[in-house]
Amino acid sequence: TTTSVVIAEKFGKRHDAVLRSIRNLETPDSFNAHNFVAVEYRDVKGELRPMFSIARDGFAVLAMGFTGKKAAEWKVKFLEAFNWQANEINRLRNLHCQPEWQAARIEGKAVRRNETDVIKSFVDYAKSQGSKSADRYYLVITKETNRALFFVQSAVGKGFRDSLTSAQLSSVAMAERIVERALLEAMGARMFYRDAYRLAADRVRQFAGFVGKSIPGKTTSLLEAA
Repeated sequence: TTTSVVIAEKFGKRHDAVLRSIRNLETPDSFNAHNFVAVEYRDVKGELRPMFSIARDGFAVLAMGFTGKKAAEWKVKFLEAFNWQANEINRLRNLHCQPEWQAARIEGKAVRRNETDVIKSFVDYAKSQGSKSADRYYLVITKETNRALFFVQSAVGKGFRDSLTSAQLSSVAMAERIVERALLEAMGARMFYRDAYRLAADRVRQFAGFVGKSIPGKTTSLLEAA
């Protein structure tokens, strides 16, 4: 799907004009129910404003009225994006049906629980040594692990692991075991909390250097490319 806000931005139109065009479409109610869903968004002032969530067929009908070379270019870009979304949904459906993926996902959840239990202990450990921002370690360690293993630059959403292959899930699980063991080792040695974090981060980066970074959802890594 896309939204009327995105369409207005990309096609250089006022959003209220796009809303009016949608409301003036002479399409059946059954079509509109599946292709134009009235929702809300928060504007820059934090106020709720109306917009439409729009499916592919709804976009195609709406965009018929947009003319000009620039509009034609954006029509193609939107349709290419819709095709990519459909292919990605089908890929994930097929992926999640594979027994090896399901097994890797179950194992990964167990490993993640163990890791977060250790991170919780590490947060308390860091606080006892004077850290004022120890609670951030849940996010920081997860983000750094993902950045080490994948071509991502920032934090990722909750559904990120569902887009990974079984091999990538196994790599994440191994990296999280490495973090868990490094933190336990550091706390056992009464290491300063910042040094403990660096130890865990360095070991994850060493592991990532061995397996090679990969693109989420694809198995090609730097090692395979070489």
